[in-house]
Amino acid sequence: MSDILCSFEKLLFLGCLPWYFVASGIWLSLKHIQSLPLISSDGDSSYPRLSIIIAARNEAHTIETALKSVLAQNYPNLEIILVNDRSTDKTDKILEKLAEKDPRVLIHHVEELPPGWLGKVHAMQQGFLKSTGQWLLFTDADVHFQEGCLDRIIDTAETSSVDYLCVVPEVQARQNLLRALYTVSLSGFFLTTRIWEVKKQNAFVGVGACGLVRRSLLEKSPGLPWLKMEVVDDLAIAQLLWQSGGKLDVYWGRDCLGVEWYPSMGDLIRGLEKNLFAGAQYQYWRALIGIIGILFIAVAPWLSIFAGNWLLSLTAVGAFSVYWLAWIPGNKVQRVGLLERLISPLLLFVIAWALARSTFITWRQNGIRWRETYYSIANLRRGQRLRF
Repeated sequence: MSDILCSFEKLLFLGCLPWYFVASGIWLSLKHIQSLPLISSDGDSSYPRLSIIIAARNEAHTIETALKSVLAQNYPNLEIILVNDRSTDKTDKILEKLAEKDPRVLIHHVEELPPGWLGKVHAMQQGFLKSTGQWLLFTDADVHFQEGCLDRIIDTAETSSVDYLCVVPEVQARQNLLRALYTVSLSGFFLTTRIWEVKKQNAFVGVGACGLVRRSLLEKSPGLPWLKMEVVDDLAIAQLLWQSGGKLDVYWGRDCLGVEWYPSMGDLIRGLEKNLFAGAQYQYWRALIGIIGILFIAVAPWLSIFAGNWLLSLTAVGAFSVYWLAWIPGNKVQRVGLLERLISPLLLFVIAWALARSTFITWRQNGIRWRETYYSIANLRRGQRLRF
């Protein structure tokens, strides 16, 4: 019996160790990545042509306020390409209304999705084909830009001679619980992408809110048609340019741009249906291992604390403590308060549930339904390009 108990305690000990790795990833990310710099020039800036490309489908509830923040930018050499991807709400009318007031705006309507394309990637490709900019900024229809943000982004890219610049936005939340979920999700994102290695060109990272691409490199690469069935398009674009020899960089953009990812926990879980199983590379065994692993990591420290072994309890308390401490400087990335740090470990259960739900729904449908179009598992597997 004692041998069995000893083996169980060793298992719990192993379950505590990932928290130390996660804390290390958070610390490295916050240490090595800086906030987006202010304008570094002395007023002699050049203003290369910039094309902002926004692919929108049924975004009537968010797109007007988001676009007004883009239209308020004073960047002098700017075009804004809005791709209306088969919207069935009032998105098209909102876009037309805004375009009438600003000559920088070009609207392209997608009436039909060609076979073999995901709707969003196809819309992004149409925006690219209509664009004339030396720089392309792919963003979403719910992202809000602060005044002068575009100048800072372009100035940073030009100064550092990069080919792809990722600016991580502040993810805004109405509820503390939702902000805590973002906190633990970002922890996993840091670790999965090894975001702190991007500046050394040893890794790649991308976010849908702000991915700035040098046109010349995108044209030399296989391009967006290579990603036409890739669900996680933001990371995949970064990977495409990284593999094509481009120089990548990443900054925090809390004081520059923000997005309300989802208004509620339920919306977030439903919104992740297509993404989480894609992260398991559409393999059920990978998803199962992921679910079990997340649950084990979530439970192990709590069981360890009450296991009756003082060394094991100390290891578990230390695991949570280093995680909480690592997030202390997190305000430069997000609004990470004490409450969010304290409760975020409990929300691993929500992530495990979201992954299980995503896997089950995909299995039941034998595919995913995105932007009111169905895609089979077989086609998604053949078209997936993202690899870590």
